[in-house]
Amino acid sequence: MTPEKLEEKVLTLDQSINLAAAFAGLDEKQRAKLSSTAQKLLRQLADGKANADSSDLLKRYLAQHKGGNLSHWNRQANRNAALAVFAVGPLSAVKKWQARTPREDAKALRKIIRDRKPDWLEEWIEHELDQDWTSLEFETIQTWVKDGICAKPETDGYYRLFAHHMMRTGFYGRQEEYIPPLSEQLLKAPELIPDIDGLFRVETNAFNTNAWLTKGAPAHYETWPQALIKLSRAGHLERAHLLRLALDGLRLDIKQNQLSGYHKIYRALEPTAAELIDHQPDYIELLCHPVSHVAKFAIDMLAKVEKAKALQREPFLREVGTVFAGEAKGNAIAALKLLQRTVASTKKAPDPAALAVIIEALRHIDPEVQANAIGMLEPHSKHLSAEQYAALEDMVVLVSASNRPALESLLPNGAGAATSSSPSLMAPGLSDGTVDYEPLSFSDGCRGVLDEADAITPIASIDELIDTVFHAIEVVDSPDELERIIDAISRLADQRPADFDQRVAPLLHRLNKGQVGSNGLGAGAGRIGLGLALLDLVVTWASGTLNRTPEQFSEFSMRQDAFVPMAAHLREISTRVVEREAKPLLAAPTHRGGWIDPVVWVRRIAKMERNSSLERSMDVRLAMLRLAPDNRTEALKLASDLGGDMGRLARFALGGIDRPQKSDRSNYPAWITAARCREPGVDWSSEFASLALDDAWPDSLFPAVHEWSSSHKAGQYEQMRWKHPELKVRVRTNGHVDDQEKRGLLATALGKLGGRTNTHWEELPTAALCRRTESKHDWLMYLNTDLNTTWLAQWLAYVWPQKLDSAHMKAAAKLAQRMDEDSSNWTPNYGFLLALFQRGRPWGEPGHLVLALSLVGKDADVRGLAIDALIEGIENRIFDPAMFARVMTRLCEGEWVKYNRLGENLLQVARVSPAHARAIDAALQAWLPDFDLTQRNGHHVLQVLVETQAISGAPISPSTRTVLTSLTGKTKAASLAKQVLG
Repeated sequence: MTPEKLEEKVLTLDQSINLAAAFAGLDEKQRAKLSSTAQKLLRQLADGKANADSSDLLKRYLAQHKGGNLSHWNRQANRNAALAVFAVGPLSAVKKWQARTPREDAKALRKIIRDRKPDWLEEWIEHELDQDWTSLEFETIQTWVKDGICAKPETDGYYRLFAHHMMRTGFYGRQEEYIPPLSEQLLKAPELIPDIDGLFRVETNAFNTNAWLTKGAPAHYETWPQALIKLSRAGHLERAHLLRLALDGLRLDIKQNQLSGYHKIYRALEPTAAELIDHQPDYIELLCHPVSHVAKFAIDMLAKVEKAKALQREPFLREVGTVFAGEAKGNAIAALKLLQRTVASTKKAPDPAALAVIIEALRHIDPEVQANAIGMLEPHSKHLSAEQYAALEDMVVLVSASNRPALESLLPNGAGAATSSSPSLMAPGLSDGTVDYEPLSFSDGCRGVLDEADAITPIASIDELIDTVFHAIEVVDSPDELERIIDAISRLADQRPADFDQRVAPLLHRLNKGQVGSNGLGAGAGRIGLGLALLDLVVTWASGTLNRTPEQFSEFSMRQDAFVPMAAHLREISTRVVEREAKPLLAAPTHRGGWIDPVVWVRRIAKMERNSSLERSMDVRLAMLRLAPDNRTEALKLASDLGGDMGRLARFALGGIDRPQKSDRSNYPAWITAARCREPGVDWSSEFASLALDDAWPDSLFPAVHEWSSSHKAGQYEQMRWKHPELKVRVRTNGHVDDQEKRGLLATALGKLGGRTNTHWEELPTAALCRRTESKHDWLMYLNTDLNTTWLAQWLAYVWPQKLDSAHMKAAAKLAQRMDEDSSNWTPNYGFLLALFQRGRPWGEPGHLVLALSLVGKDADVRGLAIDALIEGIENRIFDPAMFARVMTRLCEGEWVKYNRLGENLLQVARVSPAHARAIDAALQAWLPDFDLTQRNGHHVLQVLVETQAISGAPISPSTRTVLTSLTGKTKAASLAKQVLG
């Protein structure tokens, strides 16, 4: 075969197996001569671009089939080229991702390898199996092993492939004619039975408990546990060996659902009493396991051992204390019950070691666990040693306030009385420790947001700018750093030292190769919308050439419209930077959080007043939205010296007597933005009547009205049922429903005929913030949008820091989508909570909604920040208990709120101080009249009320008393209600 013939076959053959046959009979010397041709051909087909010296045949082919392998990865020619590389290429070539072959070519690949028998086969297989994803089929490996071409692999990837192949169901379009039950497959291939041990050593999906793994399975389908148990009972597998493998597997650091599969198969194998006793050391060792359900398994097994009267007391007591160091309430209560049986099993005085462990249980954060431990200690208090009494005294300040009196009663002579009233639990200057909590009134908007400690120092030199950009590309510490960079690039655009190109070359190289941003923390991660505009600005500044990357939007990738004006602002800066036109920015924040001191702003305008088009720039609009409420009176006095339209605009924004005139119609974006700066929540339509504007955008002439409702979508798969949370968010203006979606060509034409000017949301930063608020797709959480990057989510609050309603509502929609999802690097949500951490800025209902959603969500990163935000919000009196209660009432209408999560988080806040307890108590008492305490897990809310009452001593309102009195019976809620009323 000649190079020309190889190229012709790759480009023309329409069946992979025919190409494979073409290489049969070639020796390694002949193949080596074709290697370079095959590799070049594959590379050009993958890139969709021919080399200068390429053949006319290849050039014609690529001209007819535009687009590289990324857009047409399954083209026959590309597949043929990959197979050709396997037929003639070296190991380095077949390792490249372009050489991966699809499943459809498995038969052709097997033939090529069988004919060639390359000496690199085992090394390539090991490489493929070490990848996160491989196209290599298990049947292919199995065939080569049987043919003696290679040895059976021993890598972890082999066992993952083995597990997945044997448990396949036909799901996702794989229509096998008949897949035998897994046990039958193993009996037909006994050489695979020794590989079963590897499933207990390597993280695979063999024992995963996810229901989707069996989707599309036939009636005779067997899971791995079912198959192994069946083979064990039939005598094909040693049952004792499987039990040992399962116990050893529980010690692995792997996913939780895999671990649950190990102890489920262990239980299903039904260990005998003798085996339980024999495995007792394993159970005791697993008590300290960091995964709670594994520790629970250990407790359950030890309970069976104790029932058989074979519990080894000394090692058990030595290890069981670790259970109380964990957060799981159920495990702690189960461990206490086992301890109770252990203590009661002897007629003698209880073992001092057992009492010591019970005392350690008082360290657990849950009040019910503490109460159970105190109840166990009460009948044995006379057996406590002096050291144990001392330990109990230390515990007084650690237990919940509701349990403190019971614990103090165990101490001789009231030894804990002084401790219970220690200063750490009392409000300063108040003898009874109670504190009245009253939230600040923000009827007049933000107040006192500027603080000297928050002042931003601009970047002073080109050297500092280069260093700051290099850092931000990898990690964005906060949007404040991005604002400093943008400001410095604009101010220092004319500075390019002799060594500038050399210093920024590594940055450009990494950006061009896409080698930054993989961790999602740096500016290199933002490759859509505002993030892309920022990257283009950086590349333009560094290269000296205007860089405009075309945005590619699809159903899986879209920009956030709220950032469109900011992105346009960065594009404007880029056009100046490439001309080396240095210019300071009006919109550069003077303080953290996006705020601008109005006095500084007026002074900036005075220096730039000669610019006749200044008032028409996006820079002016963005700057006005960032003006702090502080110092506006002083700034207005300074603005009296400003001339022209810019002076009138500035004075109007700051609250002066100037008003928009008919002649200002052509510059309506600046004047509407100035109006929103002046009074964010006012209807300005009458003031602008003379401008004859056709406008109905929310937060343009009319203030936005945000509406939301909580509901759920029922889900079911086989016997599993669940409720998927839904938060429906909508924005409108009073008297104008869906106006922003009905502004089409007809409306524009009618407006022109009537002599009116149509406004455009792209020119109005406040109106842009109201765009795309409602989630229309269940999969929207997986879209590639600006808000999937943490620092961009934080930056959203910098557009209009004076009014965060739109930013909060976008955050709420994203939080609701991941309500029951763990923390994720792909779609992190914790960035939205930064907006809750500034004093002097009211949260309003949207902010309280963000807080509530964060407190009831599963994301640990979000919940942790929400707790901190609530603590600071109470300290700064931004948190409004009544508003929080109203938000919770409406959220609960969706029937998906997890009250245990809410209770755990509120308890942490309530224990910070009496003031925090009083604030949480006020919120709960405002909420309870509208809350159904009889619903599942509703008692967790009452548990918080018990604690806040014990800490703060707040009075019980008549409405709360009525609710609590109505609870009867022996439920947990009724018991807690009696405790509060008592």
